[in-house]
Amino acid sequence: MKKSIERKIKSVEERLVRLSTLSESLASFENYQTSTDTKDIAERNIQVAIETCLDIGKIIISSANLNEPKDNKGIFVILSEAGYLTSESLLFMVPMAGTRNILVHGYDKVDDALIFGILKRHIGDFYIFLKQIKENYLINDH
Repeated sequence: MKKSIERKIKSVEERLVRLSTLSESLASFENYQTSTDTKDIAERNIQVAIETCLDIGKIIISSANLNEPKDNKGIFVILSEAGYLTSESLLFMVPMAGTRNILVHGYDKVDDALIFGILKRHIGDFYIFLKQIKENYLINDH
């Protein structure tokens, strides 16, 4: 379990590096909106980062014998209730589960401002999630 989570954390970190590089290259929201390639890169990397965070949560829930979540948002709620995530991380990760659903199921409804906002303001929140998993699961629990 530990090695699997470590691999998944590395995968998310690789996506976050790509997203950070992309974010740094964007001068404005208009630059983002007018480049379909940039939007595709951002959306796909955010989607994979979120899905991998969900996978990490599922592994922890299973290995720690926690309650089964009702849905993807519930994964992060259960992790928070078990002490693996702070309430601040929960406030970020729960909406990310919803964002993942939009990216996977509703490409015609993707809000450019939402994705741009994640790029410009929330990459660090993913790193905080990963840090909490490392500290509260990999180091302290197992």
